[in-house]
Amino acid sequence: METHPVFKIFESFPRQGAGDDEHTEKAFSIIREPPGGGGEILDVGCGKGVQTMALARLCPSCRIIATDIHQPFLDAVDEKIAAEGFSGRVKTVCASMDDLPFGEESFDIIWAEGCSSIIGIENAVRYWKKLLKQGGYMMISDIFWFTETPSDEAREFFAEFHPAMMIEEKGSEIIRNAGLELVGSFRLPSRVWEESFYGKLREKFGELEEEYADDEVALMVIEGLKRQTKIFEKYPDEFGNTYYVMRKPL
Repeated sequence: METHPVFKIFESFPRQGAGDDEHTEKAFSIIREPPGGGGEILDVGCGKGVQTMALARLCPSCRIIATDIHQPFLDAVDEKIAAEGFSGRVKTVCASMDDLPFGEESFDIIWAEGCSSIIGIENAVRYWKKLLKQGGYMMISDIFWFTETPSDEAREFFAEFHPAMMIEEKGSEIIRNAGLELVGSFRLPSRVWEESFYGKLREKFGELEEEYADDEVALMVIEGLKRQTKIFEKYPDEFGNTYYVMRKPL
């Protein structure tokens, strides 16, 4: 099966979305009782595993399975696992986030930075909840509207490229309706979007356009990313990532 250009494009970036170790740690700190010895973490849609490594450092007694559907991303994670000496307790599995090869109640923590909207946030929360042990925690972060009245330009862009994008209060509602307890939430600062994502994209647009000059689909992806970067520059307070930490009741 031919690889979609969006995967190839993002292979050249350290992260496949906005975020940093500081806010991974902030989200992890909301968990009131991180698992001790024997704790199992599932990192869904791990990309190239920057947050996987952060989780491994934050919880040195935990075992982590990092999953993604794109094997080259996982190859990069495997290199990091070896380099950081985590081979005994961190491993990768190539699998789709909506068809994971794990039994129900297998994990103490399920972690998903910036990927749940790929299958729909409500679908993700309800499906992944089944894999979570009683009393376990789930963290999702994804892009949400911060206002009910966004500018026309931003609204029209996301209506085309991310029509399912919702206001962050809807994320809280989805969590409650799934029978989960919302333990805490926060917004990723716009500066982190610039430092970890949009700034990196801006530096690479010229190189990417040259590399994919003969690939019409890839050029459409790049043009969409350029448009999103410009929308962010003009309206950084209207949308962004919200991190939610939730708990499955005992």
